[in-house]
Amino acid sequence: MRKLMTLKRAGAAAAIALTLTLTACSGDGEGGGDERLDVAVPADASSLDPILGSAGGDHVMLYPIYETLIGFDADMAPQPALVESWSQASPTELTLVLREGLTFHDGTALDAEAVRFNLERARGEGSNVAVDLAAISEIRVDDPLTVTLELAEPDASLLMVLSDRAGMMVSPAAVEKSGGDVSDNPVGAGPWSLVEWKRGQFLRVERFGGYWDADAARVPELQFNIVADPTTRATSLRSGKQDVALGYAPSDAAELDGDSDVQLVRTPRLWVDQVYFDLGSPELKDVRVRRALNLAIDRDTIVKSAYFDLGSPASSLFPDDYWAANDELTYEFDPDQARALLAEAGASDLSFDMLLSADAGTVRMGEILQQQWADVGVTVNLKPLEGVQAVNAYFVDHVEPALLSAFTGRPDPKMAFDVLFSGSSFYNVSGLATPGLGEALESTDRSLESDQRAPGFRDAAAAVFENASFLPISFPDNLIALGEDVSGFEDNLLGKPKFLGVSLD
Repeated sequence: MRKLMTLKRAGAAAAIALTLTLTACSGDGEGGGDERLDVAVPADASSLDPILGSAGGDHVMLYPIYETLIGFDADMAPQPALVESWSQASPTELTLVLREGLTFHDGTALDAEAVRFNLERARGEGSNVAVDLAAISEIRVDDPLTVTLELAEPDASLLMVLSDRAGMMVSPAAVEKSGGDVSDNPVGAGPWSLVEWKRGQFLRVERFGGYWDADAARVPELQFNIVADPTTRATSLRSGKQDVALGYAPSDAAELDGDSDVQLVRTPRLWVDQVYFDLGSPELKDVRVRRALNLAIDRDTIVKSAYFDLGSPASSLFPDDYWAANDELTYEFDPDQARALLAEAGASDLSFDMLLSADAGTVRMGEILQQQWADVGVTVNLKPLEGVQAVNAYFVDHVEPALLSAFTGRPDPKMAFDVLFSGSSFYNVSGLATPGLGEALESTDRSLESDQRAPGFRDAAAAVFENASFLPISFPDNLIALGEDVSGFEDNLLGKPKFLGVSLD
């Protein structure tokens, strides 16, 4: 699937289509010179505690602070990280062997007991990632460097689960000191440690001398500047105030003219723009209504007009060329069938409220959906809020039956299905499991080989499609702009770069 394209010496156009009207503070407003890499990001982290955060965009600010047990390469294949090696004595046992001499930023030991502490915490009450570790029945410390995870049932996704939030190791001493929540006192074992976090403005980290991979290229300081407006991110990059701009506007990318020293990295990613449905809500509990809402959307037009063809229409959770995708599932644009299904369900006058981020690009997308649904007789009331507020209002407070947002992908496809559609997941606000999904996913745990797991994932996608458990819209390409002095940058299929290997020339 991975087809990275880099366009060098490209200028941004003045034409703006999906731009924002709000401008956020960009840290101290100045670049850090050769000592600091300044990165403009669209939104702040919801939390710096990896098991308590709720936004997929958190990862770019979590990765520098928290090293994971398992790593991954650009194509999402597992790699050693804190764990030097792993083995399976049986399908229900996973043994992890840590590197020697690991420490957290506070100088405390990162040993097998610390791993056990973290995994117990991640699967405990209040954790937003407990579903990822649901198969674990016991965590056994075999010696100071060895941990064995005993499973109640096989779970082939567990290895890559440990490359995500559940595998981000937090200092147990810091957890105790912070009363169980390290959102404001993050102490990990990542390549950088926290210097300062001003919410809504910037987060700054500095190079950690005790990082296990001493040979990894790391800038001395890394600062994430919160700049909600994509036009401002682009302008700030061109002026030299930023070295990297995440979430480069499709309108700018489509008009590149090759006249300046901006590098554009364009990659596919496991990201889907979507509408989350509360399957138990009075408005959306009927599957015929949810199917109708899907059929009323003209995805091809959305991709062309909103993304300048820098993406593809989405009818499922994964793009067609991803190994776990089911490319036979397609929501054809069929407003007549949508009207018929609504009438059959007794919902021809359907009206509901939908939360969304207040940025102009998301609001514009909401207005497109609103109009297309209005064409089949559905009234949608848009309720824009600041990004983190919108996410919390839906997932935490359950105030409305729908949320226009995105799903930013997971390292393993089973994780993605579990986190979105399992009955016990934080992200499935209804608590209602998708019929047939559990059986399909169970078949994916019989092997670690992708080709043997793929049929089960195709069945899982079909179950979600039949139940219309959500409304996928599009797979936008990941667009990241780099200043002319930035080298060594590499993206990944999650579209969440880690910034290891990056340097300023």
